[in-house]
Amino acid sequence: MAAVPSTSAADGGRAVREVAWAALAGGVPLLVYLRTMAPTVYGLDSAELTTGAYALGIVHAPGCPTYMLLGHLFSRLPLGDVGYRLNLLSAVAAALAALFLYRVLVRLTGERAVALTATWFAAFTYYFWVSALAAELYALHAAFVAGLLLLVLRWREEARPAQLMLLALLFGIGAGNHLSIVLLLPGFAWLVVSGRRTPWRPAWLPLAVTACGIAGAAIYLYLPLRYASDTPLNYARNDWHVDLTTAQGLRWMVTVRMFESFLFAVPAADLPHEMGVYAARLWSNFVGLGVLLGAVGLAADFRRRPSLHVGLGLLFAGHLAFYLTYRVGDKEVMLLPTYLVWSVWVALGAQVVCRGLGRMLPRGWSFSAPVLLLLLALGCLVVNFERVDVSGDWSARQRGEAILASLEPGAVYLGTWADVPILEYLQIVEHRRPDVRTVQLLFRPERDGRIADDMLSAGRAVYTSAPSFLDGSDLVADREDGCGCFRVRRPGPQDGEPEGTLTDARALP
Repeated sequence: MAAVPSTSAADGGRAVREVAWAALAGGVPLLVYLRTMAPTVYGLDSAELTTGAYALGIVHAPGCPTYMLLGHLFSRLPLGDVGYRLNLLSAVAAALAALFLYRVLVRLTGERAVALTATWFAAFTYYFWVSALAAELYALHAAFVAGLLLLVLRWREEARPAQLMLLALLFGIGAGNHLSIVLLLPGFAWLVVSGRRTPWRPAWLPLAVTACGIAGAAIYLYLPLRYASDTPLNYARNDWHVDLTTAQGLRWMVTVRMFESFLFAVPAADLPHEMGVYAARLWSNFVGLGVLLGAVGLAADFRRRPSLHVGLGLLFAGHLAFYLTYRVGDKEVMLLPTYLVWSVWVALGAQVVCRGLGRMLPRGWSFSAPVLLLLLALGCLVVNFERVDVSGDWSARQRGEAILASLEPGAVYLGTWADVPILEYLQIVEHRRPDVRTVQLLFRPERDGRIADDMLSAGRAVYTSAPSFLDGSDLVADREDGCGCFRVRRPGPQDGEPEGTLTDARALP
């Protein structure tokens, strides 16, 4: 008689298989992200965040303390340069988001193959993929959102107090990476309270959950602590002159006052256009068919689990409503949580559509949801690969190195967000040209013009990438071919009617 496998052996086998499925869910996207990731420091916010994490500094509001601390750990890895290491954080975080999404989909679809292929489809969509390729906040934000969604689903099934306490703690820590996570609070709150008839038992649980949320958000104490240090990157002190050791200064930072002109700045009359732009992005991101599958999944599964989909809808709508009114030009990746939620509906919709096709096709014919989703994932992989691949992009580093190589000893460089962060990276992280002073042009022309005038009076060479800030002054900007920037000087007798100044040098080619 054959031996009957023990229960523990069977459980062990299931655990090994589940680990293998999960490894495929997160590992395959990670390999693709590593292949297409930026090889060194990237530009704009990416360079700023990289330098801030390396130096444990103070970056633009609201300060992103969670990212600073995690990024600092990655900056110490013995891999590539510091820029590469912070890019790696985004790749790992995006793969972790994919892993959490897979676990969510296993719970909601009941099919590992559907969950796996739907995860790959989501991971290779354009906006998910680009978030994984350079140092930025959004991949880590997606990991927090997907992890919180998994945790709240487990709470709805098991109702363990520790799960709710952990949910609150991670929510607070996630707010330390990107404050927009608070837009998801209504959706998560609904998912918490609607899943159980008595969600607040035992009686001490509400107090414990509140304490855990406060403990997580206490990560913002990083800001006054690092402000008081000698960190070389401190925008609050050096550029905005805001004291983060005071309650008023900390409130200014955490409430994102520096961006208040962008908040709710889209007029109501423009909202239909903004909604149309978002719909086009959603359609493009999910290659059309994914949008249709998501709509089917939401509509078909709503009857079976209405409270679940009300919660998911609140997550989706709360995030979208805010960003529709946010007037910035690069908000498409900021909408990543909405794409995550839509991916859940896509997986459910694929099941519904394929079951329906199975009933319509002749006997012996079938078309499975995993096959459909795998085809969509492969399509996204092929179509998006060349669009997103930045593995050969050294442009930010090369631009910064060219500028520093062209500047005179002791020069002052007044630049924009396009070039100053990369110069700060080269100076602070790689210790290049400490003699050069960089100044961020912060839309205060009276201050910036005064700095240029004072530095010229002190005998220092002054350069800029944005000569238009000198409008209204008597200073002249001459093109410098070596750095692709302009040298600022006082007009001399040779200038006469100052041609070749601001009239001719408004912007870089």
